[in-house]
Parts: sequence; structure tokens; C-alpha cells
Amino acid sequence: MIFKPAIVARMWDTWLYYHEGKHYLFYLHNSRADVRWDGMSVAVSEDGVHFVDQGPILHKAPDAVWLGTGMVWRVGEHFMLNFSEERNGDQSISFAESDDLLHWRRLPDDDYLSLADPRWYAGTTRFGSQRWDCIWVLPRADGPGYIGFLTAVAKEGPPGLCGTAGCVVSDDGRHFRAAPPVIETGLWGDHVEVGAVEPIGDRYYMLLGVGSMPLGTRHLSRLPAGEGGMFVLTADLQTGPYRLEPRQPLLLGSSPNLHTYFARFYRCGDTLLLNHHTVPRTWDVNSPRDIYFAPLKVVQCDADGVLSLHWWPGNAALKGPTQPVALEHSQLHRLLPEDCKLQAETLQLQAAAGGVAILPIKYNAARGVILEADITLTAADGLRCGAGLFIEGETANRGTILLGQDDGRLQVGPYDGYAFRPEDGKPLPFAPNQPSRWRLLLRTGHVELYVNDELIQCYTLAHAPGGRLGFVIEAGAATVANVRAWEMSL
Repeated sequence: MIFKPAIVARMWDTWLYYHEGKHYLFYLHNSRADVRWDGMSVAVSEDGVHFVDQGPILHKAPDAVWLGTGMVWRVGEHFMLNFSEERNGDQSISFAESDDLLHWRRLPDDDYLSLADPRWYAGTTRFGSQRWDCIWVLPRADGPGYIGFLTAVAKEGPPGLCGTAGCVVSDDGRHFRAAPPVIETGLWGDHVEVGAVEPIGDRYYMLLGVGSMPLGTRHLSRLPAGEGGMFVLTADLQTGPYRLEPRQPLLLGSSPNLHTYFARFYRCGDTLLLNHHTVPRTWDVNSPRDIYFAPLKVVQCDADGVLSLHWWPGNAALKGPTQPVALEHSQLHRLLPEDCKLQAETLQLQAAAGGVAILPIKYNAARGVILEADITLTAADGLRCGAGLFIEGETANRGTILLGQDDGRLQVGPYDGYAFRPEDGKPLPFAPNQPSRWRLLLRTGHVELYVNDELIQCYTLAHAPGGRLGFVIEAGAATVANVRAWEMSL
């Protein structure tokens, strides 16, 4: 939503390193639109919002088919970077070194190459492919040296259910040797991917990326259409075993389409953040397009050890020039004027069925817009009612609805001017007659919704935004107040 490459064609996985007050954003790239991932690039930011692209730092070896994602850590006075390369269906992990995070030199594979150990990891699989990809490196908690966690496929386990988190260890942070897996097989499909591991409180948390739910794993999904995103696994010890946390909702989950992917933890001073990229509605793994780096999120952990994502105060730098709102001139669709009260400071909406009140301003969705409002819903006895936001498409009164319901769910999906067809849903605590602060971020086709500063939904529109925004009411009454809008400063 906030950054895409200016020098290479496209981006994919992202990770960051914070050093001397600057945010270094590393990303896997396609150097041309017609090639698969073949290198890595870096962009730099003073505020974590406005990034200046510095261009490529690394390219795959000539004999490699494609290059896989990595991570940056520090060893002494040097910075280290790992990356994978695929040759003839097999992945191995190589390393690079830097003095300044901008200029990188590849280290010789003869001395540094990390390979899967056949004692624990599959060389070939029955239904999938071998994986040895992306080491997430931490100092060892049980002694000197380093430990790493990575995407792998176990040697032993039910066919099709051998996806695992591999493990490597190192004495010097530069040479890594394989160790046994840290999650048990038989639960995850072969294509799960390890995003990151971090200590939070007295436990260790692993982000495990699932792009889709294959047959045999659909019991892990909480949505009928299946879901993709980052599952959270926890362990008492750094070395595992890591197991699915049953109380933990999927982070950045979406269904039936994948709207975001491959979130990573990002230590920024004393704050633990999370980063990820957005995914367009239609894309090809061999030639992904319209991929953006998304705004950073704050990771919070409650008393039960459950993680949630929240608005990062640094994202206030996204707010550029204020924009008009003109509530009193809102245009009503399928709402009766006598049932609604339009004023400069508030909207009062009421409907037996439902409809939308659309602001008369056409915002610059290509540049990006932020809309904030207090929304108060009054429940109607015996009916499912709701209130929320409307994003109009290129056709008047048609677009996308984000609806907070009195059953404690947010539903999001297309609206054709008559019918609403929810595609995705997230928990949204409901308190009747209590205002909630909604914050919508919209740029091109990508949407983020925060309610009371908690991230509720990331979503990719099924249509181009036309520029107008509004408010929706269903089978009840709602008050909309304190509405503010800004053009993004990007």
C-alpha cells in the first residue's frame, strides 16, 4: 500500500532491519516482469513510512533457477544476509556480508553453504518438492552461538503432511549446520513457510505462513472457504517444540482470496512490529504484479499470550493534506430522507432494510486516502443489524462494504447496489450504543481497517475504487460523528 519498487519490476517477501534511526526494507524482487524472483533490493526510510528505493543488492547465481527470501542479522561489526537458490528442484542457502546494509558481497559457497541434512529432511517428496529456505536467525538462549528456523520438508511423516520448521545452529553466526525439526509432522501441508520467531514475554512465538489449505489440513481453518495467512505457534523453549496456539486467531488471515502474505516480526528499538506485503486479486507466482509493502503494525500480547495487531503511531506520517468531508451533503442510496438526519458534524442513519450514505467528495484513491469516523450502532431486537463503511467502485452506488454486525463480526465483500455478498469476516467486539473509532486506509485496490486502533481487516478490492466513500446501515440505526479525511503523504 505504501511502497513498491521504483528500480526493479516487482517485489514479494519483505523483511527489515533498524539501524541508527533508519529503517532498512529488504525485499525479494523480479528484476523484469517476465522473470521469476531473481534478486534482492533495499529501500531506506527515516520514518518507516516514506521509503527511498536504493535498488538491487544481490542477484542469483547464473546456474540457479530462482532465488528465495532471507533475513538480516548482525555479527560483530558486520551484517549478515541469507538467501536460498533453487537448482534442479533442490534448494540450498547461501550468505552475504555487508558493512553498511547497502552494499553486499556474496560469501563463497564452498565455505558457507547450508544444506538440508538427509537424516531429518526430505531430498524428494511424494507429492511436493524439497524446501530449504530462509533462515530466521536469533542468538541462542541456552548458550553461546546462534540458532535459526527455516522452511523445510521433513523426511518422515504422512505423505503430503510433512511441512515443518527446520532448524540450524551456528557457533559464529556465519556458518550454519542442520539440526532436527522443531515442529512435528502430520499436521501441516508440505508448502508451509516459516516467517519469523521471536521471544515475547516468557514464550517463543513462530509465524508460519500458509498460502492455502490443502486436503487433509482444512480442519485448521476457521472459515468455510479455507483461509491463508500466518498461523501462530508457541513454545516454552527456544528450541521447541512449537505447537499451534489454539486460542490464537490467524494473523492477517483472509478467505477465500489471499489479500496479504508472509508477515515477519520487526524489532524496532523497544517496539515489536510486524511487516508484510499485499497481494492483488489476480496474480501468478512466476510473475507477481502490483505488490506493495504495507504499513507497519504493532504486535501486542495479552495476558493469555494471544497476539493482536494494532495501529503503529509512526503511521501518522501517512496523513498528508486534510480533505473535505461535507457530511450534510451525503447522497442517500436505498435510505429514506425522512429516516435520516444529515448535518455538518453528524449523520443519523436509520433503515428497516439497509442502504448507504455516500460522501459527495471524490478522493484520490491512487494517491491514497485515510478516513476516520466514530460509528455508534443501535441494535434492533431480533434482527441482525450492522453499520460500517462503503467504498464505491467505478459505478455509482456499487462497490465494497465493511460491515460491523451486532453478532460480533466484521463482514467484508462486494455490494451491487442491492445485495451484499460477504467474502471474508473477522471478530469485531460489539458494544451497542458505544462509539467505536473506525480508521480506513485505501490506496489503489488495497484496504486496511482499524477499529479502536486494532487491525481488523486487510482486503484487496474486487474492483477499482472510484474515489467516493460512505457509510452503511443495515436493519437498525447508527450515528456517524467526528469524521476526518486526509490524502496520503506518499
